[in-house]
Amino acid sequence: MTGPDIAMLALSAASTAASIKSQSVQRKAQAQKFAMDQQQQALQQRIQERKIERERKQTLSSQRARMGAAGIGGTGGSADAIFAGINQKAGQQVGDLRAGKAIADQGVNLLADDNGPMIQGLAGFGQQVVGVVRPYFEKDTKPND
Repeated sequence: MTGPDIAMLALSAASTAASIKSQSVQRKAQAQKFAMDQQQQALQQRIQERKIERERKQTLSSQRARMGAAGIGGTGGSADAIFAGINQKAGQQVGDLRAGKAIADQGVNLLADDNGPMIQGLAGFGQQVVGVVRPYFEKDTKPND
């Protein structure tokens, strides 16, 4: 090897090392951004859950006050059913919020073999929607009122 060949080889090696270093820095930055995004999403979810809980408590206390003003006891029978419904609604909202986050965290690969139940569920839902809207688009028929 001649002097210029060695210089070119050294220059090429330095360029490759710089490229590897740059890629490493980019990967670290992406990982940090991903971690920060995850933390931000978790914080937003906690805020939303607290809001749901605050609204639940406010709704329960408002309902108790209305029942008390009407001379209805706040326990037993109808009161318990009303409170159970309020609690169930709040629980469902929190569950939906958490399920949405879980789906977002998992990601969905529609080409994966293990998505069969999800795809079947989507297909079933699509068929239901078509069944509901079809009468509105068919020519010689009118939907039942």
